[in-house]
Amino acid sequence: MSSKVFREAISEHIVELSQSRLADVVASYKTVTRANTELKYATGIRNFFASRHEFEDFCRVIKAPIQKVTSQQKREWGDFQTPPSLAKQVCQYLCEFGVAPTVVVEPTYGLGNFILASLETFPKLDLVYGVELQEKYEWHLKIALLIKSLLGRRVAAEVELHRDNIFSHEFPEGVLNAQRVLVIGNPPWVTSAALGALESANLPAKENLKSLNGMDALTGKSNFDISEYILLRLLDLFSTRHATLAMLCKTATAKNIVEVLPQKGFPVSNIRTLEIDANREFGVAVDACLLVTELGSSRAERTCRVATLENPKEVTRIFGWVGDKFVSNVKDYRANAALDGKSVFVWRQGIKHDCSPVMELSATNGTLVNGENEIVDVELEYVYGLLKSSDLKGFQAAAPRKQVLVTQQKLGEDTDALRTRAPKLWKYLVKHEVFFEKRKSSIYRNKPRFSIFGVGDYSFKPYKVAVSGFYKELNFCLVCPANNRPVMLDDTGYFLGFDTYLDALFAVSVLNSASVKQFLSSIVFRDAKRPYTKEVLMRVNLARAASHLSLQDLQLVWKTANYQPQIVISESGWENFKRGLSDGGIVTANSFVMTTKKGQLQLIQ
Repeated sequence: MSSKVFREAISEHIVELSQSRLADVVASYKTVTRANTELKYATGIRNFFASRHEFEDFCRVIKAPIQKVTSQQKREWGDFQTPPSLAKQVCQYLCEFGVAPTVVVEPTYGLGNFILASLETFPKLDLVYGVELQEKYEWHLKIALLIKSLLGRRVAAEVELHRDNIFSHEFPEGVLNAQRVLVIGNPPWVTSAALGALESANLPAKENLKSLNGMDALTGKSNFDISEYILLRLLDLFSTRHATLAMLCKTATAKNIVEVLPQKGFPVSNIRTLEIDANREFGVAVDACLLVTELGSSRAERTCRVATLENPKEVTRIFGWVGDKFVSNVKDYRANAALDGKSVFVWRQGIKHDCSPVMELSATNGTLVNGENEIVDVELEYVYGLLKSSDLKGFQAAAPRKQVLVTQQKLGEDTDALRTRAPKLWKYLVKHEVFFEKRKSSIYRNKPRFSIFGVGDYSFKPYKVAVSGFYKELNFCLVCPANNRPVMLDDTGYFLGFDTYLDALFAVSVLNSASVKQFLSSIVFRDAKRPYTKEVLMRVNLARAASHLSLQDLQLVWKTANYQPQIVISESGWENFKRGLSDGGIVTANSFVMTTKKGQLQLIQ
């Protein structure tokens, strides 16, 4: 493979120097021993050629005509090579903030742009220690350093390069025990699940990285970015040394690293993330940052300051641990920490069916049509309005745009009963059974035919308070019956069910109050795929939140949302709701309601 690698690396850099000059210089060394001696002086690289055969092969290739070769990056390596300008900007930032290493470690150096930037930026550098698995990148860096030397920019520091896997590479004691070490780089931005799907061998040894319990370890929570594994291994190796770690990574990876600090016990301090524009730098739409921390600290810190690489002195927020709580905004959390508890209500997830072409319907001129553009004729008692996350807008949701077939009243219910109870629905389901058989999720395995999930008594509550799990901007939405029937939510949303409009109105008003929204925003990370989960929502102590609110506060919420309640609200009704919450439940507001002559509900004072 070396010949191909040589041609590719030379074609990439030869524009800066004539090929004939490079060939003459290398050929003049005659032997591999002489070549390595001379090239170490010129480039700093120890053992430029690993063998006589490699030296002779290189000499042969350099004499032949070389055309430009386009290198194809492999997804399995998570290749997002750091642009030279970004590598230089990172090194300059570190230099300005007092980082002056004598040793630089680059654990996955790729094209070597961080190594090149470090050599240019840090004047006291004695050694650069690089690890890289791909041979082509090793030679890209070697040729780049050789050409820079021939152009008069000789490297003063020594450069030691290892072609090895960072997952198992053994660092020498001289590097591990060095003073003023900078561990810098850009580990692969790819997940273990993605690599597994590609059948890649570029994976660390399987282990329970985060000490997850049995169920979490089997589900998506055990998936992680390869960069997360590499960062944890580097912290394990270097965190007790006097060193600085500066790594480009996804912001989600940086968050995960800070989250496991108490569990790992790493003595780190001065943790900060500096956000970068990944779309501009790498052409990918992902939140990314430079994670920087000082290692070997006598006082371990568990919070992280957030700024941008463009403006590193302006801290926008601090995230991390407050006591035993991991939060996204320390300041806002502390201001609303009293709301952190346990909900008196159980948040539920909407219906999951994984069969939208069959189960979700549209109404066209009074006719139901499925996703296959077929007219659907089934018993209407099994058809309910359906709201998706995109429908949960404003203070009260509009009428449903979609309908959904509900085949069960509770989990595990025998659907064979539909054969006699709803013969038209049964015939329709059997006709489209192939769609159900294609459902991949294991949750449907060994369950009744046409099973759905996220269904129970709570699904049929007439009034609901719903929220999208996916949307970054938090909004709680009041859901009222449609055509005197309860409306269902899909599995992208979460909801609370209520028997009365008034209870639902009070609950949604409290949840939309400034303090609750600020509290929830302070504990979620918006770059998560699903920021708002059941686990997060269950932490809202609604009783405490309501206790600090007056009826006037609720009226302000309604005014801000441009919402007019359907009934007249009294102070006594609000106080009764709060008392019910403080007692661990709700004293239904029905006892305070009467019907006017116009059929409008009105609270009795």
